[in-house]
Amino acid sequence: MTNIFLDPQRRLRNGWKCLAFFAGAAVCFATVGMSSRLLPHAIKVYLPNALLVLLASLLLSWVAVRLEGARLTDIGWRLDGHFLRQSLGGMFAGAALLLATALMVLMADGFHWTIASTPPTLAVEAKAMLVFLGGAVFEELVMRGYAFQRAVRGVGATWSVVIFGVIFCALHLPGNLEYSPTLLTVAMLDIFAASVMLSLCYLRTGSLALPIGLHFGWNLTQESLGFGVSGIPTHGWLTPVFHQQPDWLTGGAFGLEASALSLVAEVAAIVWLWRRPTPSMYGVRQQLA
Repeated sequence: MTNIFLDPQRRLRNGWKCLAFFAGAAVCFATVGMSSRLLPHAIKVYLPNALLVLLASLLLSWVAVRLEGARLTDIGWRLDGHFLRQSLGGMFAGAALLLATALMVLMADGFHWTIASTPPTLAVEAKAMLVFLGGAVFEELVMRGYAFQRAVRGVGATWSVVIFGVIFCALHLPGNLEYSPTLLTVAMLDIFAASVMLSLCYLRTGSLALPIGLHFGWNLTQESLGFGVSGIPTHGWLTPVFHQQPDWLTGGAFGLEASALSLVAEVAAIVWLWRRPTPSMYGVRQQLA
């Protein structure tokens, strides 16, 4: 009789590993949220939520791989010169994709920029960088790290990319949902495409460096240009003034990642990544077979 919990080698099935990891991630996120209310201000200054969530995701990933007798390097977390170069490359690629989207919307008469009346101070911008870096590391460890890679082992790369794309969309649903059905539909298509793109970044490199860098560069550039980030208002160096164009074109208050033109940039990046050779040194070629 088939055991729903154990595989033929008497190991916990990959699906249960994924569920356990997501449960752990939820506990970590909730714990960080509670700590923001309980920690004294003198300590919170040195342990902001972005840093706490980054550390929590690393600890969770370390526990998960250690239970299998593996290491963080086995899931693509290797802090060396190659990791740094790929992270920086990803950061510039994310910034370039966001700028390309902004320029397409600009040329479509979607908005114009004005200089922010009160530009963010260096301290505010440094805090924003920490927030987006912590968020990028947390999300990529959760969405492209241990759980994603165990899903690839269980159901293959294609289904894993699709399933984790749907989960990525669910995690980015705006809390108030006060957006038109058309805008929400385009936003979710954009975010699904972004997840596919980030998953391919891992599958093409075998490292978390590229998806973390791209994720970070995209969000930081979007904030710096004054656009919302997944529906969260920001205050950057510039302020976009929207024209009388539909939100599905400009992204509106949700941000450029809800623009149909963002989908064009993401699909182009997906096609480029899909056509890149997979380095056999990482053993990822078998995952894509």
